[in-house]
Amino acid sequence: MPLLDIHHVALKCKPGKLEATEKFYADFLGMTYAPRPDLGFPGAWLNISDTMFHLVEKVDDVELDPWYKRAESASSVDHIAVKARGFDAMKQQAIDGGIDWRQMSLPSAGLWQLFFLDPNGVIVELNFPIADEPEGSIGPGTEKLYPPLEQQSKEAQARTKSQAAE
Repeated sequence: MPLLDIHHVALKCKPGKLEATEKFYADFLGMTYAPRPDLGFPGAWLNISDTMFHLVEKVDDVELDPWYKRAESASSVDHIAVKARGFDAMKQQAIDGGIDWRQMSLPSAGLWQLFFLDPNGVIVELNFPIADEPEGSIGPGTEKLYPPLEQQSKEAQARTKSQAAE
């Protein structure tokens, strides 16, 4: 389950500031746009070489998950994402270690994802490119789905299971 590199940093935009934030990072700093699937809320993905910034404009519903009730959830840094390998082993390590976790399948981006809170309350997202996972890997199940995209994740799970059955 080696960590490979930073995948992206997700920044929360203040309400009404997404367009200005995009212009700052794209026009001023020179980042380029990357394709972004419909995630059910406004945002943009911007590239810096092999690393991305994900800009999001949303307010998390504190009733969806206890993670959103923590003070750190108001930070402008939503989460940091790291490229990784070995989804099944990392998920089992979290279970065995009693670490709180969430998961998601995002086939449109070719990723399986695990989410954890670090001791400071920062969400750490691990992105596992499905194509690079060891043969026989199981990937995400349907329990402990990441709440912001819970419905989409269920749909993604159904698509992934359907594709695996073919």
